Amino acid sequence: MIGERPQLKGLFIALLGVVAISPDSLLIRLIAVDVWTLSFWRGLLLAITITAVQGLRHGRHLTRGYRAVGRRGLLAGAVSGVGTVLFVSAVTYTTVANVLIIIGLAPLFAALLGWLLLGEAVPLRTWIAIVAALAGTGIAVGGGIEGPRIGDLFAFGTALCVAGYLTTIRSAGHDVDMTPCVVISGVITAGFCWPVADPLNVPGPSWPYLLALGIVIIPLSFTLITMAPRFIPAHEVSLVMLLEAILGPYLVWIVLEEYPGDHAILGGIVVISILSLHSLTALRTSRPESTSG
Repeated sequence: MIGERPQLKGLFIALLGVVAISPDSLLIRLIAVDVWTLSFWRGLLLAITITAVQGLRHGRHLTRGYRAVGRRGLLAGAVSGVGTVLFVSAVTYTTVANVLIIIGLAPLFAALLGWLLLGEAVPLRTWIAIVAALAGTGIAVGGGIEGPRIGDLFAFGTALCVAGYLTTIRSAGHDVDMTPCVVISGVITAGFCWPVADPLNVPGPSWPYLLALGIVIIPLSFTLITMAPRFIPAHEVSLVMLLEAILGPYLVWIVLEEYPGDHAILGGIVVISILSLHSLTALRTSRPESTSG
């Protein structure tokens, strides 16, 4: 069933990726290191883990995948690497709820990039969903921010990077495995942060959280999210990723008792409701490929 419907397959893969990444913000708060050190270890552990997995899959033909992604892969990896640093900085300098909901702007940017660069038509229902999601973002952020915060600007930059990364992946088409971009992203992140990071100055209690984040959560989620645009447009992947705006703050609230605020909760409810309605509508209007012709 799923294999016959690319729309359903893409949504399912994206959903798994978002569920996998939902503890990200919580673990960032639990790891007691500076932004640069955390970003360095995120990137390095991500690159090592995915390289090991790729080595087991492809053996001595490992380098073929990197040659296949070409300059497009380097661009995607660079954009993702910058987005990683911006995201960690955003979570450090503003509330998790604000960060994740501001990133809700990513579907709008992805839709515009897909339309301008790839010539992809955006259905009316998707434009409506994007506008409604922006309204939810306005409710959440407008009621929760008192004056400008530098972390909110970092979150805005993260949204741009998410859209750029997914659009670049989408441009490769269905036949190119863009997973090597994840390794490139990790290497760029680690290399960029290394000169100002202090990698050996990680407190003992933080290591389990750091290893869980860098070896399991980030590699798994990034791989799944990178796979999803092979089946559905980048803006639809971005819409599914808005689920993190609900899951992330609630995990932080439960564990660290950081209440996201009434406005953030209300805005999150708006976003998740619109996302659910849009996904159901998209699935109802899609048709199995096997029935065509």
